[in-house]
Amino acid sequence: MGYPSIFATGLAVLLAVGAGACAAAPDTGRRIVPSYDDFTGRLVRLSADQDGDGRLDQWTYLDGNRPLRGEADTDRDGRIDRWEYFDAQAALVSIGTSSLNDGIEDTWTEPAAAANGLLHVAYSRRRDRQRDRHEYFRGAVLERVEEDTNADGRIDRWERYEGAVLREAAFDTMLSGRPADRRVLYDDRGRFMYVDADPDGDGRFVRVQGDEAAPARPPGVFE
Repeated sequence: MGYPSIFATGLAVLLAVGAGACAAAPDTGRRIVPSYDDFTGRLVRLSADQDGDGRLDQWTYLDGNRPLRGEADTDRDGRIDRWEYFDAQAALVSIGTSSLNDGIEDTWTEPAAAANGLLHVAYSRRRDRQRDRHEYFRGAVLERVEEDTNADGRIDRWERYEGAVLREAAFDTMLSGRPADRRVLYDDRGRFMYVDADPDGDGRFVRVQGDEAAPARPPGVFE
């Protein structure tokens, strides 16, 4: 992600030089333009020229000194390609990006790992801002994936990895919103081993035999 926080960069410069119609970061050529609410006088937006080329390329929307969200055009093509979201304590909680770099936000990354040590990255594979795929990493290693394959808002596919090797893919083949009823198992080299199923939903899986044991996925948008 590598780009400085939109909020931290803009507000730090503004506070350093004092509020005004326009502020400039010393020795950088960067320009910070604050905007205020006409009735309350509260700061509502910071517009910034982050790279000093004379064009505004960062915008932070605020309630006073508390950031709400930020936007940036990091490659200077005139389209937003980075979005930042903050919680009520002004902590950065999510960074949005565009996988095709076309101004459509479809990927969200948490800036830090959760308490369980996993970093969460969410995707909108249909590019409609509905988060239908979730990947969880421990460090740089993928550990598990959850996916909504049929756009009904419920997870129906789960993948478990060990050392970045796929060990299990589980499915809700009935698209019922219940836990998985079918699983495909792989060995420690990612090679298919067998399929088992829980057709009556009692939590007990049995080995599937014959043609039914083929490692197929349920019908869905992302076949």
